[in-house]
Amino acid sequence: MPKKKGQKKAKQSTIYYCIKEQQNEDSTIDDVDIKKNKSKNRHQVHDDSDTEPGVFYPEIVWYLISVFIEPADIGTFARICKATYNITKRESFWLCIYNLYCRKDKRLPERLRIEENYRAYGLRQRVIRALYYTYDPFVVRTSELEHKMTPQSLLKRNCVNTWYNKLQSHWIVYLKFRKHKPINHNMINNNEGRVDANTEQDTKVLQIWCKHVYNIPPLMGMTLSTFSLSYLSPGLKLEMGFSSPHDAGKCFPSQIVVLDSVIKWYVYDWWHPKYPHFEVRPPPLSTDEDNSPLLDVDFFDMSDED
Repeated sequence: MPKKKGQKKAKQSTIYYCIKEQQNEDSTIDDVDIKKNKSKNRHQVHDDSDTEPGVFYPEIVWYLISVFIEPADIGTFARICKATYNITKRESFWLCIYNLYCRKDKRLPERLRIEENYRAYGLRQRVIRALYYTYDPFVVRTSELEHKMTPQSLLKRNCVNTWYNKLQSHWIVYLKFRKHKPINHNMINNNEGRVDANTEQDTKVLQIWCKHVYNIPPLMGMTLSTFSLSYLSPGLKLEMGFSSPHDAGKCFPSQIVVLDSVIKWYVYDWWHPKYPHFEVRPPPLSTDEDNSPLLDVDFFDMSDED
């Protein structure tokens, strides 16, 4: 026979009373008792919010609201519903953010200024990078996080590039790391023309200032597995262990890089103003002078003179 509603409530109250009685002296509950009671109430507890009808607003309403969204609240706005998420993928949304917070600010460098003949590809990335120059909450956040980012955040990331910069009294070593993700071929094919395209997504750069640099082996494609710092006069000693994809199960790294006399180091995300971006610009328009032939005389059209 089906149970009545009163019997269900009485059973639930009895279970709750048993849980309260079995509490320990330090106000904790045994894990075994919690699992048993959860399995009993799994099919009895229902959330009324799932059955209540929601309110659906037209997309134009969210579009009008998006004009008043500040850059710090874009992530929250995008998670409201599918319509708000799609709005944050639009070219007009990011162009509006740029016009409100970046265009007239003198702190914005020329390389991030968007001209009238701009390209929609990667517009979101450019606007976000510009906001870290002009939007005060982001500027404060950058200064606070610059000395808090540790190299331990780079563990289990793949090294995709290394390069150096020689100054008068020291060297600057750059190691670029990317979080390992499976390749989505559909995303690559549909990448052209995307507003949210970002080739630097999930990448970080480790910048190391040191007095001497020795031969560093090729590290592209290898995973950073260990990282250690030790004090060694007159500076720090930095030791990094890299593992190849074939040595993922081994305990010891297959390649070790040691840098002596380290002065300082920084870890930069792709949106940081000091992140070393390599700007890719389209080729300039060809002129009439560029189309002129290399030879003044076309020897193939010359006729023999008698």
